[in-house]
Amino acid sequence: MTNLRRRGFILFAAALAAGSVAAQPAASPQAVERLLHETSGAQVLPYSTRDFGRDKYAAGRSVRVLEAGADALLSRVRAKLPAGWVAWIGVTHDLADKPAAAGVVELAAAPGRDQFDILRAAATDGANYDLQTEDIVKELQAWDREFGIDIRRAESDTVQLRLKKLPKNVQRVYKFCPDIVEQGVGSVEELEKAIVKDKMVYLWWD
Repeated sequence: MTNLRRRGFILFAAALAAGSVAAQPAASPQAVERLLHETSGAQVLPYSTRDFGRDKYAAGRSVRVLEAGADALLSRVRAKLPAGWVAWIGVTHDLADKPAAAGVVELAAAPGRDQFDILRAAATDGANYDLQTEDIVKELQAWDREFGIDIRRAESDTVQLRLKKLPKNVQRVYKFCPDIVEQGVGSVEELEKAIVKDKMVYLWWD
């Protein structure tokens, strides 16, 4: 190896370690396609979707499954999902020209380093509240540091996550997503009861 090539390799390795160069997924899309098919028995689509099913995300892969069993299938996929990929339940309200049948949802996977890349792959935002995808990522990263979260569902304007611990301040959840109270449970007190009972938070920005 020449000195120039050696120096280039060293610089690339340093950049990769620092996170300034995106790492490639450890497994091929074909391996993930096989996993999705073997787990669900459904035909694999060569994309996942955004914008309520109207926009195809070419880096993703997806299958259509019954909503009733989607969460269990997601857990099974995640148990075998190769490093460098993330999986989630995607579009549940399909507005595409040929929408999925009622009761059918998207189970999706895409290249990603951690669960917050789910939001990027799904292009989740809260546009009605001037929240872009990275605004939501930043807030949920803070939640994860404070009490731990597991993002299970993400689509155009909604996120569903499981809590590893209960948040100390439920008011913070309300301030970040007012619709969860104002178009949902009706009060912060009821929100707190629901969180304690279900250990889940369902965010949407209508």
